[in-house]
Parts: sequence; C-alpha cells; structure tokens
Amino acid sequence: MKTMAALAMFGAVVILAASTAAAEDFTKADHKMLGSRIQSGQEHAQRQAQALYHYGQTQQPIPKDDAKEMLATMKRELAAADKALAKLKVDVEKNKDAVALIDSIKKHHANAHEQCGMAEEACSKPDTDKVVVGDCCSEMYFELEAAKEETAKLLKMLKIEKLETPKKPLPKKAK
Repeated sequence: MKTMAALAMFGAVVILAASTAAAEDFTKADHKMLGSRIQSGQEHAQRQAQALYHYGQTQQPIPKDDAKEMLATMKRELAAADKALAKLKVDVEKNKDAVALIDSIKKHHANAHEQCGMAEEACSKPDTDKVVVGDCCSEMYFELEAAKEETAKLLKMLKIEKLETPKKPLPKKAK
C-alpha cells in the first residue's frame, strides 16, 4: 500500500513538473509574440508618420483621404502595441525595472497619440495646415524612435527573443 502511495505521489510530481515546463514554454512563446506585436506596431506607426511628414513637404496639398487613412493606421498600430504592452506588464509585474521601462514606453506612445490627434485636427480643417501636420509627424517619429529603443532594452532585459523566421512550405503536389 505504501508503495502504491509513493508511486502515485511520484507520478503527481512528474506531471506537475511537466505541466510547469509546458506552461513556461507557452509563456516564452506568448512573450515572443507580444514583443513582436509591440515592435511591429511601433515600426509601422513610425513609417506612416514618416510618409505623412514627406507628403507635407511637397508643394501639393495633402490628400485628405490619404492623411486620414495614415493617421487611423498610426492610431490602430499604437493601440495594438499598447495592448501588447499591457499584457506583458501583467506577466512581469514583479520586475520593477521592466515595469519602469514599460511605463516609459507607454509615455512615448501617449505622446505619439497626442501628436496624432493634433495632426488629425490640422487635417480636418478646410485648408490642411501642412506645417502643423509635418511638425506632429516629426514629433511622432522621434517619440516612436525613443519607444523602440526602450522596447529593445526591455526585450533584452526579459530575454525575449524575436520570432523565428517561418518555415518554408513544402512544395505542393501537382494534381
């Protein structure tokens, strides 16, 4: 009877250890995806700000539909990056240095959101104020550059690796 109880206890310990290891692997994979989402959101929003800035540098008026679409994309990408940051913050809430970096990144994102709103306001006027749009886009660009640098530090600190390159699909068989 004691042998059966010992075996049952040993089995429970093995199962618990295996499930803990599987949960850690999932967390690592989840963190990779969150890190990727944060970085891609920042990068895409920054490229949109850069493009809209250069639109304003031309002699022609900024097409309102293009400006609205680009600004909406920036807002959407920043919101997705913020959402991923919030999820990551919950997972690392005990790491004060990581939380401080996340809070700093969020401040950069908030400043970029604010600039995006001011650019939207400038674009909504009958005669788009290209100077205001350009200044806002420049501010967004550099806020996002700072956020990207801090995100790289955060991911390095937490040892979150980049997502691996997808495997190339096998050739499809001809029918």
